[in-house]
Amino acid sequence: MTLASDTVATLAARLQQAASRTQAAAPLSDAYPELTEADAYAIQAELLRLHGGPRAGYKLGFTSAAMREQMGVDHPNSGVLLADMRLPEPRLAAGALIQPRVEPEIAILLGRDLRGAQLTPEQVAAATAAVLPAIEVVDSRYRDYRFKSVDNIADNSSAARYLLGAPRALSDVGDLRLVGVLLSIDGVAVDQGLGAAALGSPLAAVAWLARHLATRGEGLRAGEIVLTGGLTRAYALLPGQTACAEFGAGLGSVLLHHGSQPA
Repeated sequence: MTLASDTVATLAARLQQAASRTQAAAPLSDAYPELTEADAYAIQAELLRLHGGPRAGYKLGFTSAAMREQMGVDHPNSGVLLADMRLPEPRLAAGALIQPRVEPEIAILLGRDLRGAQLTPEQVAAATAAVLPAIEVVDSRYRDYRFKSVDNIADNSSAARYLLGAPRALSDVGDLRLVGVLLSIDGVAVDQGLGAAALGSPLAAVAWLARHLATRGEGLRAGEIVLTGGLTRAYALLPGQTACAEFGAGLGSVLLHHGSQPA
């Protein structure tokens, strides 16, 4: 890490202020072009401390080639899901976020702890209590979604809100690589994808996360949710619009409205 601890605290506070005021700021790397990934994860940790609240799980960012291409990022990263990020109903309050975008994802609920630098997708499958259809609502605290990879990591991988559908047993859904999804906004299809977009498989994505956390001496806990990464590009959801992610293989669908409940 290259940044002093007081600088880490200052930059985390800047991101926290942007979120609380719903007012985007300049990327941190504009002023700190030598920012490293270690710096970025240190800022993320401080940002989470400032936010407070229990951890509900993790989210993976840029696991799909489509997302990496869209945002100019060359490898995956991770962020933390806090308990208050989960939407209790299929509605995102208007004005709560700066520039919300939606991504369809396959979520995994863990039934046992997972940790280790050699973890495999097969071990993830054995530890999976359920799989769930999900919509992640990302929200960059940087103006116009302009950032470098380190900026995004510091900003907790753009984590903001998420909505989960009904859980299914992994054995009932089958091979997650082959699960298709259609993303629609206001009834118009905007994109489609496959589970294989998430680092080859959502199970492989969770294994990557566990190995990544192991480099910091951390791991995943039973009962945690992992959002395994967007299966399409991310799409803006404007006030009054409704997004729908329809998954195949019996996984189900998720509907999210931005603003007041639709009539």
